[in-house]
Amino acid sequence: MSDENFKPDAPLHIRGVNHLAIPVKDRYRAACFFIAVLGGEAHYESAPDRAAEGLARSLQVGVRLAPGFEIDLFEQDYGRPDWNQSQPHLAFDTSAEDLTKWTESFKKWQVPFVGPMTRDGTKGVEIYFNDADGNHLEIHCSDVPQAQREQFPSGPYDQGLCVHKQEWPPKELADEADQLLQASLARMRQRRSPH
Repeated sequence: MSDENFKPDAPLHIRGVNHLAIPVKDRYRAACFFIAVLGGEAHYESAPDRAAEGLARSLQVGVRLAPGFEIDLFEQDYGRPDWNQSQPHLAFDTSAEDLTKWTESFKKWQVPFVGPMTRDGTKGVEIYFNDADGNHLEIHCSDVPQAQREQFPSGPYDQGLCVHKQEWPPKELADEADQLLQASLARMRQRRSPH
């Protein structure tokens, strides 16, 4: 491997991230957010009887966000960070060309966000936002051309600007968001059904 941060003499290596699990209040509402706002695709849903029989810890929906990467949305009443707590947060990689598309998506779906912004001493650009459950998220590009970086303010930022002030999805977007969710769930169920 060519990464200078990779330890070539280690006896074992992690190939990558398979999935991350985050706590949510309602797995389908959370899946709707990740599908509508972030372009994910439903990949898995737990059957309620499995949790009732003790075969699963809680109910979940898995949403594929990128090839080989899934976020599992587990229903539970605890574990979400406070709005003013910086960590934990999840950062998703994007290209410099797509930074504007992300801000347009957040505006369309009425997701409060801060960015794009830079950090002194880095080549990266970030956009910070929260999901509908208050989990802290970030769109990150590690290598933005200097001319493009100079267009953006430098951090830190006010975390309060990322807090949802109203229920998500907003009423005027609820039907569109639900259509995207239902279409994705239908495709997932079709893929997973025995043929």
